[in-house]
Amino acid sequence: MNLDLAGRVALIAGGSKGIGRAIALELAGLGASVAIGARTRDALDETASDIGAVAETPYLFQGDLCATETVERMTAAVVAHYGRLDILINNVGDSVMGHDWRTGDAEWAAMLETSLMSAVRCSRSAIPHLLKSPHARIINISSVNGHQPPAGRGDYNAAKAAVLAFSKTLANELAPAVTVNSICPARIDTPLWRRMAETMVDERKPTVDEVLDSVARRDIPMARFGRPEEVAALAAFLASDHGAWITGVAYNVDGGYTRASA
Repeated sequence: MNLDLAGRVALIAGGSKGIGRAIALELAGLGASVAIGARTRDALDETASDIGAVAETPYLFQGDLCATETVERMTAAVVAHYGRLDILINNVGDSVMGHDWRTGDAEWAAMLETSLMSAVRCSRSAIPHLLKSPHARIINISSVNGHQPPAGRGDYNAAKAAVLAFSKTLANELAPAVTVNSICPARIDTPLWRRMAETMVDERKPTVDEVLDSVARRDIPMARFGRPEEVAALAAFLASDHGAWITGVAYNVDGGYTRASA
């Protein structure tokens, strides 16, 4: 299967770590010119070095992608640098272990800003440029928690559910010019999950790896956490010409985590 992306420009918002980093590496390896936006300079530089070792060195933008003005500056800078924009990946997000029904307004607002409004702002800024491309794609990284939420982290679950609704709405608004799809991972071995696992270390599970193994065996039929590269492979397919007639769909990448209702 030919997933050649040569000549296309992809912007990965939240592309310096975890799933976003894996998608940036995958798309660059398929020939796309890649731009990466994120907050942390060291992580951006490290990812750029890894990509540059195997493909074209990416364009980097450092900034808070929850801020409208910053997002607009990023999009303008990417288009000025490459002359076009074909693919937008929205991967900015966060999750805090321990949030529950007692979580306050400020924490809810922060989660919605990060995990929902970043995608709204990046999409709004990118769409005028995407509409000029014959290969326009928006791919939003949501979560299985958005459609099958467990107990706890209601702020995160609600934000990811909103991403799914936003994606479907955009798909209907922008067809046939732009395809819009969501990817819903579950239990992927990323820096975010490792950070959350640190709060779960105890005498029975004294290391992060043992926490992840315990969670995987409890929750996932495949009995392991997924790899970011396994999410990136689907993103690459949707970004390619093979995904040209797929829009408004949410895909689980979850090792069997999602279960049908009894």
